[in-house]
Amino acid sequence: MDASLIQLITDLVMAEVDRSEGALPSSPVKAAPSAEPARGGRRLLLVPAPAPFSSFEPLLASLREVPGVAWTAVRVAGVCEKRVAASLGSVRWIDAPLLWDELIHSMEAVVLPVFRLEILSRVASLLSDVPASAAAVSGIMQGVPVLAGALEVDNLKRSSGRLPGPFLSLFHQHLRTVEGMGIQILENEALVRRLGAKVAAPASAAGKGRDVITVSDLEAAARAGQKTLQVVPGTIVTPLARDMAAQMGIEVIYT
Repeated sequence: MDASLIQLITDLVMAEVDRSEGALPSSPVKAAPSAEPARGGRRLLLVPAPAPFSSFEPLLASLREVPGVAWTAVRVAGVCEKRVAASLGSVRWIDAPLLWDELIHSMEAVVLPVFRLEILSRVASLLSDVPASAAAVSGIMQGVPVLAGALEVDNLKRSSGRLPGPFLSLFHQHLRTVEGMGIQILENEALVRRLGAKVAAPASAAGKGRDVITVSDLEAAARAGQKTLQVVPGTIVTPLARDMAAQMGIEVIYT
């Protein structure tokens, strides 16, 4: 049997095991009782997403080596808490809050161990309808660093020869958007090194949020006859503003 087919079947089986072991009873999402991790630990928030556990288990095992961290993790249906804890070590689990700002503001960084296509597209569109995208968008808005595992993104890049052109175009557009927002998509070793060295917020995030480019900014640039609009890394360009920029012939450049 083809090795890739065997791996695919294995991933599907493990995903089903994760769902059966880690499924949570359906109930209204509550606010997290407290964002405080264990005393003396660095405040890092882990926000997983439903995916085959094999896709992010190696990263969790590597993250265990980051010193001085008391992890807080958000419960997500379909993610087995026992398996995450077995790989990562001691974890304090909390329910996804109704409002994310207070939780995110108390953290040094937000870590998304798996950055699936649906999460990528949600963040690029500033949607906060699932925990991973909600945490990422809140981090972006507040200037809290957001780090994501690169495995799923790299898999899509490697499959680019078999994917339709319009799909690839949209994928790369979303990828440029989230990277322009300041999200760091890193290989496992690079992500661990980044956390091990502590995480500094981008210079554009002065602790009180990030600049946002809107349609009004583009209209002002057009009236001034500008063909380019230079912004600092971490500035948010809304999807509507990005579309309007293309229509106006204005190039948004991160400097």
